[in-house]
Amino acid sequence: MNNLFNKKPIYKVIYDTIAEKIYNSAYKVGDTLPSESELEKMFQASRTPVRQALNKLESDGLIYRSQGKGSFVANYKPIGHWITMTGFNHIYTKDWKKISARTIEVTKKTSPYYASLLKINSNEEMIHLKRIRTDQGEPVIYLEHFLHPDLSIEIFQKDPSFISIDQLLKDEKGIEFTTIKEQLEAVSADVQLAEQLKIEEGQPILKSTRISYANKSNPVDVTIIYLRSEKWKYAIEFNKGM
Repeated sequence: MNNLFNKKPIYKVIYDTIAEKIYNSAYKVGDTLPSESELEKMFQASRTPVRQALNKLESDGLIYRSQGKGSFVANYKPIGHWITMTGFNHIYTKDWKKISARTIEVTKKTSPYYASLLKINSNEEMIHLKRIRTDQGEPVIYLEHFLHPDLSIEIFQKDPSFISIDQLLKDEKGIEFTTIKEQLEAVSADVQLAEQLKIEEGQPILKSTRISYANKSNPVDVTIIYLRSEKWKYAIEFNKGM
């Protein structure tokens, strides 16, 4: 072990060891990593390199950390066909390991407008999520989801780092989105969006309203996406088969 430490910084040894265990599924999605003090003992290291390693693991999207609870393995793999249903497919496929997500809030909420998009009664409570997607630790997308009230709110409370609603619902409930409708518009960041995306109030951003259906007549999820378009460019490529 001492020879290995001499070859590269100890924080990199810690990072590489944990990352390899994640890639090899020794640490699986949702598993709790050893605490900082346990890692110090395991690697005979001080607190500083341990935190450096954990910071890099988090910024690379391999783990997420919860205040007072510890560090957990994130869902870092680009699974599911959902990434092909977005104008950011070129970014997800190229830089997947740099991208992570976290849930800020899970509540129930009424909204006549979004209820109408889900084709439910205007006074019904929908599951409401607030989420952030980051690229190398920098916030790029702020999302709000309004989900059908027949779903269980517990599904969305298990792992705050899940990447896509599409894959989560498929894994948990066997629900697959077959139709997606999306509308794009340019808007100015209000106070809340500026705070979440770490930008100036009034900065132009891209807004997407996406409705996802389990079939053509049953909407399951309405997602409102606010994107820092100076960071990510929306691009669609269509190739007609011969």
